[in-house]
Amino acid sequence: MTDISTTATPSPYQRELLIAALQDHTNRMPTDAKGTTLDLMRRRQWIREHRADGRLLGTGTGYTGLTHFRLSHLGIRTAKKYQRIQLTRTHTIGTVAAYQPDRTKRYQDIVAIQSRPDRDGNLLALSGQHRKLITVALTDLRPAPPAAVAPGELTNTWAVMDQRGTWLLIVEGDTHSAARRAAARTPDTKARSLRVDGFLYRRLRSTEIPRPFAELHAAVRLSA
Repeated sequence: MTDISTTATPSPYQRELLIAALQDHTNRMPTDAKGTTLDLMRRRQWIREHRADGRLLGTGTGYTGLTHFRLSHLGIRTAKKYQRIQLTRTHTIGTVAAYQPDRTKRYQDIVAIQSRPDRDGNLLALSGQHRKLITVALTDLRPAPPAAVAPGELTNTWAVMDQRGTWLLIVEGDTHSAARRAAARTPDTKARSLRVDGFLYRRLRSTEIPRPFAELHAAVRLSA
């Protein structure tokens, strides 16, 4: 009997398997997936059983060889949905990521995310290589390599930059929206005659915060 798959919600483990299969070039499920989970996912029509040669396993064929599971069309759609949710939570505005649009050419750019993804899964990012805003696909983003990320923990301190990535201001805010409001209240903003919407933002790590700024805010917090 087949479960209703269009309304079923994958468990965290099932989402992990779906996304892992999506990243495989044949959409094949991980070989260490639990049998009971695979059976449930098959009944929900997220995966289909294939023969060792990759052909779909038919019914009543008498095939007795090894089989494996791959994502169905519904499984691919489901996996992409949850992959996008996962990536949106990981690559938030102000964070740094590696942009790899074509793995075969080994092209990589380090970018700072500047917008939420649109309906097509594309967003704006400041390119470290080209020093300008570019449009990137959310699915082409990877965690930035350690060498490209400053040490220390992410903070609520933001660098406010121009369109080429030059630092203009340092502000504080729990979120990107709060940082934008803080930038709008800064006298330097009006002096530069720049619209707040024209600024770019990057959340700083603890070791990136200029020392005088860090000392000033530490003193303010201790006196509060």
